[in-house]
Amino acid sequence: SIIMVRLNLFMVIFIFALASIFTQCSEEKKQLHHYQLSLASYNIRNAKGLDEKVSYERIAEVIKKENPDIVSLQEIERNTEINPWDTPKKLSELTGMKYYYFAHALDIPTGGDYGNVILSKYPISEEKSFKLSVLKEGDYVRSFGYVKVVKEGKEFYFATTHLDHKYEDAARLKQVDEILACVEHLDKPVILGGDLNSRRGSATMAAFQKYFTVNCLSDGAPWTVPVPSPAYACDWLIYAPNKAFTVKAYNVCYWADKESDHYPVVATYLIK
Repeated sequence: SIIMVRLNLFMVIFIFALASIFTQCSEEKKQLHHYQLSLASYNIRNAKGLDEKVSYERIAEVIKKENPDIVSLQEIERNTEINPWDTPKKLSELTGMKYYYFAHALDIPTGGDYGNVILSKYPISEEKSFKLSVLKEGDYVRSFGYVKVVKEGKEFYFATTHLDHKYEDAARLKQVDEILACVEHLDKPVILGGDLNSRRGSATMAAFQKYFTVNCLSDGAPWTVPVPSPAYACDWLIYAPNKAFTVKAYNVCYWADKESDHYPVVATYLIK
């Protein structure tokens, strides 16, 4: 009958519509899994905790608990009297993050060297680092480094740095100019995690915002130093270009209150 034909046709259309909805939901979940990035930046003070004991095991436990895809670490000593080992390799083994890169900043007179480290769960390539300028001879040498990361077919750059610590912005502004001159030539989105020694609203952060987006999901920025009573933010995760990422979460791990004199910053981005 005509009624049965119409009913059957309606059921076919309904089943196709339902299947389409399930397929769309599945694709959205797949895309979320593929393109979600978990990130962290942490000044570990050479793993010296508030008890003045050096423990890379404690730092590794903090990283493992947050479980980032990739992390920027500052103030790392390697092959020194205090740390007579390949620290990036040691951290890689302790955290289970297979890929790592050391951005050399300076040689230590008594042996070994010092710089920043990138740890990644995903393959890295195109590793590059350089020393940042100082205003006068004898100033503390800083470095900037980056790697290309591939997560399930999606490529992006991840960078690490630790800027000058003096009260005046002059040295930091010079260092920002050098960083921007480098990253502006990169052909993929870039995320920078680091101790920028700069508060929100400073001249240094304004200079970064000529290129980078600073998005903490709030008008302010969560304070990161000093532990255990933070008073301002100087550790950041920022990115470029603005259209490449959506920030899903941005937090400071206040539970990690004894492993370093900084709290770690963690964020979740969706890369478009």
